[in-house]
Amino acid sequence: MANVRVVASLEEVNTALQDLNINDVGQVNEVQFQLHEQASLQDAAMMKMKTRPRRQGFRLLNPELLECKYEAKMMLETSRNRVLDASIHRIDEDLERIVNSIAALRVLVNTPDHQIPHHGPALNERKRGVQHMIYPCPPFNTNPSFEYDCHHHRVPYQDAYATPTELNEAGARDRRAQRALLRANLRILEARKTILEKMKYEMISTMRREIMRVLEERSDLGVGYADYVFPPLV
Repeated sequence: MANVRVVASLEEVNTALQDLNINDVGQVNEVQFQLHEQASLQDAAMMKMKTRPRRQGFRLLNPELLECKYEAKMMLETSRNRVLDASIHRIDEDLERIVNSIAALRVLVNTPDHQIPHHGPALNERKRGVQHMIYPCPPFNTNPSFEYDCHHHRVPYQDAYATPTELNEAGARDRRAQRALLRANLRILEARKTILEKMKYEMISTMRREIMRVLEERSDLGVGYADYVFPPLV
C-alpha cells in the first residue's frame, strides 16, 4: 500500500516527496495524496493547475473536493467583481450628478446681483413685521408674565420701509442671503464629492484586501457544494 499524505498546498506536496526521497517518476506509486478539507481556495487553485485526469502520476484521492474548492474560488471572485462593479457604478453616478451641480452652482455664485432672482414678498410689500421684545434672565424672571391690558392695546406693527433706500437695502439683503445659500450648498456638495471619492477608493481597496484574505485563509469554503454568491445590493 502506498503512503497517503494529507496536504493543503503544492508546497506540502513537494515537502512530502522530499521526506520520502521520491525524486523520480518511477516512484509515483509510492505515495498518494489527499487534499486537506481546510485547504485555502488559493492553494487549491494552484494545485488544480498541476492536477489532470490521467493514469500515471501521484494519485489524488479526493478530486471532488479539489473541484469544489476551485469552483468556490471562481464564484467568489466573480460575485465580488459583480458587487464591486455595481457599487462603483452607483458612486460614479452620484459623483457625476454632484460634479454637474457644483459646476452649475459655481456659475450661480458669480451671477451679478441684478441677475439673481427675487425671493420673498415684493419689495413694495415688505414690512418690518410685528414688534418683538427680548426678555433675558436676569433682569427678567425665567418665565416673564405676558403683558395684560385692554383688548385694544395689542402688540403693534413696526413702521414699513418708508424710503427707496430702505427698500433697496432690503432687496440687497435678499440677494446676499441667496448668494450665501448658494455658497453653502457649494461647500456641502464639494465636501460630499470628496467623501464619495474617498469612499470609492477605500471600498475598492478594502474589498480587494478582504477577498484575498478569504481566498488565502484555510477554512470550510469549498469543502462541499454551495451557492457562492454575494447577497444582492439593496
